[in-house]
Amino acid sequence: MQAAHSEALDAPGRQEALDAPGRQAALDAPGRQAALDALRGLAVLGMVLSGSIGFGPHLPGWMYHAQVPPPLFRFAGANALPGLTWVDLVFPAFLFAMGAAIPLAARGQGVLQGAWTAVRRGALLLGFALFVEHMKAARISSTPEPWAQGLSLLAFVLLGLMLVRATPRGLRLAAFAGGAALLALLPFADGQGFKPQRQDIILVVLANMALFGGLLWWATRRWPMARWAVCLGVVAVMLSPSEAWTRAWLDATPAGWAYRFVFLKYLLVVVPGLWLGEVLARAPEPAPTTRHAALAGLALALVVLNLVGLYTRATGWNALLSTLGLAAGCGLLRGAGGGAGWLAPAWRLASLLMLVGLFIEPLQGGIRKDPSTFSYQLVGAGCAVLLLVALQGLQGSRGQALLAFLAGQGRNPLLAYVAGSLCVLPLLHLSGLHAAWAGLNTGWFTALLKGLLFTGAVAALTACANRYRWVWRS
Repeated sequence: MQAAHSEALDAPGRQEALDAPGRQAALDAPGRQAALDALRGLAVLGMVLSGSIGFGPHLPGWMYHAQVPPPLFRFAGANALPGLTWVDLVFPAFLFAMGAAIPLAARGQGVLQGAWTAVRRGALLLGFALFVEHMKAARISSTPEPWAQGLSLLAFVLLGLMLVRATPRGLRLAAFAGGAALLALLPFADGQGFKPQRQDIILVVLANMALFGGLLWWATRRWPMARWAVCLGVVAVMLSPSEAWTRAWLDATPAGWAYRFVFLKYLLVVVPGLWLGEVLARAPEPAPTTRHAALAGLALALVVLNLVGLYTRATGWNALLSTLGLAAGCGLLRGAGGGAGWLAPAWRLASLLMLVGLFIEPLQGGIRKDPSTFSYQLVGAGCAVLLLVALQGLQGSRGQALLAFLAGQGRNPLLAYVAGSLCVLPLLHLSGLHAAWAGLNTGWFTALLKGLLFTGAVAALTACANRYRWVWRS
């Protein structure tokens, strides 16, 4: 994984006013859920960190994707060892946040307007996936030429002009024209030109989920159970034998670079997000209490328990202790009364996802992100809910400053996604600091420091952009 391959997602929603200079957007901004924004921000920074730490023998295997362990970092495909690390939770956390944000952003929209929003967002994310991958300096030139770094920086600025809503219409059209011109000039730079197969696959999957998840929500607003039926249908198609008539759906890829049926398996993460998003839209905000703080600590402990248990393959003990922990959380909420707000339904959702995911974990050879198993999607979604509950516990406590920081990062995820590859890395090359930064891989401390410095630069750039209302939206 490259240093700039941070797996950030776009979050549907409105652009809020910002605080006084130097601060993130207000936690109580109308129409926003601070904990949901913070979940997205945590995932942004987590993926930036995971992609920028030193790759070598110095850090333990749980600091990387479970199926691409050190020291060789080779993917073994279907034969990869099962397991789960914190890095593997980033993608489902983003997908869950995307699903939860759809009902929140759709308040006040009509059916046609909402459907058009889903189509537009999916198309823009797909275009974003193609443009970003083509404009990385390493793609433009095999050597770190200054002109290639400059083109990456120019692409970063053009993307901002395209995606910041406050950009005047004429300037935005000029930015789109400039981006098209850069793509047209590629044959003179890399000798290959534009190829749709050259894409950011993470963003392509997100584009599909923005499209199909948004359309599914609008089509089933009055019949939510139908969404779960769709998920079961996707699972049935993917498990069908080669001679089944349903294989035609699985194999039909009219444009494989833009859509594949296997992408739909991530609806198992998005659909629970849609359900919780509806709850967030109507349920009151939980009041900060000691009981809720204990629930937040329990939620975080359960996430850590599953990371350790599934990585070390102590699957039986992990399932037993997770069941007991989830039951303890239900006990805490039983005495909370109406002040629990959306925490009670969120905990029930997390319990359902975690228990089903853990009990089907032995299937498909154990939990894996690559190739992803159904247990991975369910456990990943359940952990996302638990992280959301844990982040909510920061509200009204000493951790509120951390919540505000993470929420600010999560309200500008598209910028954070490309800040590393299209801005920070080119600046490191042009300033002559890249060699020194890349050389920080001689021990566990410097390998970790390498990632922390890069992540801090991305976070600072995102915070600065938020201060001046340079918020990218799809």
